[in-house]
Amino acid sequence: MRVVRSSARASAPGKLVLFGEHFVVYNNTAVLAAINRRVNVTVHVNNTDNINITSDLGLIGSFKDSRFNLLSGPQETRAILAPLCECARLVLSERGCNRGLDIDLVSNLPESVGLGSSAACCVAITAAVDALFHKPDRYWISEKAVESERLIHKDSSGADCHISTFGGLMYFVKNEGFKKIYSKKQLSLGLINTGRKHSTGKLVSSVKKFKETNVSLFKVLTLFSEIISQKAFVAISEGDEKTLGNLMNQNHVLLQEIGVSDKKIDELINICLTKGAWGAKLTGAGGGGSIIVSFPPNNYELKVFLDSLGKSELGGQSIPVKVDFSGVLVA
Repeated sequence: MRVVRSSARASAPGKLVLFGEHFVVYNNTAVLAAINRRVNVTVHVNNTDNINITSDLGLIGSFKDSRFNLLSGPQETRAILAPLCECARLVLSERGCNRGLDIDLVSNLPESVGLGSSAACCVAITAAVDALFHKPDRYWISEKAVESERLIHKDSSGADCHISTFGGLMYFVKNEGFKKIYSKKQLSLGLINTGRKHSTGKLVSSVKKFKETNVSLFKVLTLFSEIISQKAFVAISEGDEKTLGNLMNQNHVLLQEIGVSDKKIDELINICLTKGAWGAKLTGAGGGGSIIVSFPPNNYELKVFLDSLGKSELGGQSIPVKVDFSGVLVA
């Protein structure tokens, strides 16, 4: 296929797992939401065989065949950028074209805190590179982005890339696929970034070990997780945020049981609840990362607490979020 333009831009949103993280790996239901914080990618065709990647994290590298030239960043820069390079190469290969590219990434998604930054990068790069050839198809973008993300998280269910591509709210079962959720109103959500990064792979492995050593208990927890996710689907559809908050609290208890929460996360959640939040839970893999909070929009006391987090000994950062219904955007 022939290149029809010399440059393209795309952006893709991050995500929240509202319900079902970890249990989704074992074919349970998860409920996800795209959020209005994005990864932005600009791609230019160059006159070399190199794929050059520049990130606003200060990581700059150049790939030519199997060779890598580190231009800026720590030693692990290659490991971070290589899956993104393969993401671009996958599109070029599918389109039967071997061209050099300059790829620039700018993100307002914190990395490694459970907000789907790697999936958003894969979706945005896939969309931007494919836009050099024609108007991209969203289903194709999602499918190819999942292939690339599995170079980063080998056990990825594909849910993160799908919600990043299509946006909105989604009900997902690994072996069955996706179902859109239509809410009667915009959800009132807050986000706390604890500032502590985690390894998704290590946490998934620790849950697998828990499952293997606590077979009966894990079956019970899995059943409860499924019931909670199904009830959450109804609560979101009906715009019942109080019920939704209560279900978040129940979901967090399950995550405590499988060992992916910790003292600081639990402390922050308890404070949010005492200040009037409807519900709160960790979101994503856990072990640090982020906390999602459901709250009455006019709750001034909770708002003051969230706004003062960065200045308190508890640490963390409050990030205003809304559900993003646009999904991947190409320009």
